[in-house]
Amino acid sequence: MKQSINFSWNYVEDFRDEYLDEFPQNKQVVDIPHSVMQLPYNYFDEKCYQKVVTYQKVFDVAENIADKIVILRFEAFMVQAQIYLNDVCLGNFVSLYNPVEINVTKQIKQKSNKLIVVLDAREDATLPPFGLAVDYLTFGGIYREVSVNVYPKLYVEKSLVHGDMYGKIHVKNVVKGDTDTEYQITYQVVFNDEVVAESNQSEFVVSNVSLWDIDTPNLYLLKTTLQSKHGVSVYQTAFGFRTVEFTDKGFFLNGKRVKLVGLNRHQSYPHVGYAMPKSAQIDDANTLKYQAGISVVRTSHYPQSQHFLDRCDQIGLMVINEIPGWQHISKKERWRNQYYQNVASMVTEEYNHPCLIAHGVRIDESADDYELYQKGNQIAHEIDPFRPTLGVRNFTNSQLLEDIYAYNDFVCDDMSIGLIPPSKVKTHKKPYLVTEYMGHMMPTKATDSSTQRIRHALRHAKVLDDNLKHKNTTGCIGWCFADYYTHVDFGSGDHICPHGVFDMYRNPKYASAIYLSQQEKTPVMEVLTNMCPGDFVKATYQDIYVATNADYVELYQNDKFANRFYPNRKQFKYLAHPPILIDDLVGDAFQDERFSVRDKKTIAKLLSYGACYGVDKLIAKYALTLGLLKLKYKLTFADVWDMYS
Repeated sequence: MKQSINFSWNYVEDFRDEYLDEFPQNKQVVDIPHSVMQLPYNYFDEKCYQKVVTYQKVFDVAENIADKIVILRFEAFMVQAQIYLNDVCLGNFVSLYNPVEINVTKQIKQKSNKLIVVLDAREDATLPPFGLAVDYLTFGGIYREVSVNVYPKLYVEKSLVHGDMYGKIHVKNVVKGDTDTEYQITYQVVFNDEVVAESNQSEFVVSNVSLWDIDTPNLYLLKTTLQSKHGVSVYQTAFGFRTVEFTDKGFFLNGKRVKLVGLNRHQSYPHVGYAMPKSAQIDDANTLKYQAGISVVRTSHYPQSQHFLDRCDQIGLMVINEIPGWQHISKKERWRNQYYQNVASMVTEEYNHPCLIAHGVRIDESADDYELYQKGNQIAHEIDPFRPTLGVRNFTNSQLLEDIYAYNDFVCDDMSIGLIPPSKVKTHKKPYLVTEYMGHMMPTKATDSSTQRIRHALRHAKVLDDNLKHKNTTGCIGWCFADYYTHVDFGSGDHICPHGVFDMYRNPKYASAIYLSQQEKTPVMEVLTNMCPGDFVKATYQDIYVATNADYVELYQNDKFANRFYPNRKQFKYLAHPPILIDDLVGDAFQDERFSVRDKKTIAKLLSYGACYGVDKLIAKYALTLGLLKLKYKLTFADVWDMYS
């Protein structure tokens, strides 16, 4: 039995020894997930949440706990905590991004349990991701759910299940408790509420399976039943049948080649940091799938909520995970041991998600460290032999201990190049994945000028075009999904890093429409300008682009047809749906009967050019043509200006 204890906690923003005996009267009543403080939108002191605080929860256990094992589980808190139950100190526990489970069988009562959590939210240099600089904030609080779990004296803690495209199932069980007792384990596989297979073997085959795919994310249920003299223990988990392969020829899902296109996600939100509930985690997955149209998300730079991963399973959004850290590696024993624990915890906790296609086991953009990463890869492969590992670097010619060569390619600083050709990156003939691009190459706020936001969108389009151009890459994952809080050393000096294609509140920037327009299911037409000349230099419209998956776009001026425009394949040769350039605002809408058909087209071209790029450039480029027309039709400058206006 799992009993959630997330509501009506007592909370104070400091700690004193006397709180262990009697909680203060000035306590607040809070719910979990909870952040130690609500942050301003920007311009704050990042030390404000780095403090020691105290939580208290008084609760009863709903199920009879006699002759049972009771586990207290925290899905995650930041950073570490001294935990007390019924006046007994259970110990000091490090969580960060990992769940913490504590056997409280000896300390727990049926009624009126008093749980106290003394939470230390300060950054600790002896634990990853800390030790040097980190380009994101970690906030503080019990930011994921808490539960009490009651089990028989022998139970299945977890069944690690892998199903491939041929219907073969491999199960590895984690059994806890009185393991000297004899027991039997049986399995049932359920699909659409019907039992489709049963077995008492850890490897068996299910016939005629419906595969998990990005378009048809079919999910099955595995029921693992353990029977012993202590009773019955049942563990249930969702899983899917699918086969993933990274090769030097590309990425394959169920034998079909898929070019990966994705974004990196930070799990932070405005004001509350990490402390957002299940509904918000689901909404982020939905936004990435349906408002950005991507196929893969990288959970940088740490494991993220199971609610987020569950939703990715349900909607067919592939995931690459990553252990906590950014650039820094420590030689301290505690730091390195925590790294190993982080790998083991992440791989174990996320094992059953069919959306998960690879494990990121190298600290993002860190230096080579053979001892650390050789062991990290070994841990990942021993727990999960079915998924490849990758390690993200930002320099070439590094040691490659992982199965996939992952590289952060920030070459795109103009429209001349999007990605480095793979032939120029030493990939050791391993599968090649671009794990970050753009980001700091063109930080763009939602409040920046239209010109900046348009250029930002076109740069993303250029990278996606090069991703398709380079046939042997497995794909590319952009930096990043949404703007996020960061340390004062990074970002814009206001504690916000504006690298997202959405802002912190998940409002889309123009660049998000570039991604969404590449899919076929949802019609998209986003005009990448506000059509307000006052926002542009010389009060001109400049280049107007439309992000769309339509075959063409038609422009009308006051119900008069002006022109039809097609995808800009001259600039973007490989995109499924290149942005469409609107470079004629007048066209056939100009119908002044004073002029011949041929001259009307010429004048329309002149007027449109002037509107887009300015009257001074119009006169400089087309002075002779304009002069001849003035002579031919005896036009004054006022006549020309009236037509332009």
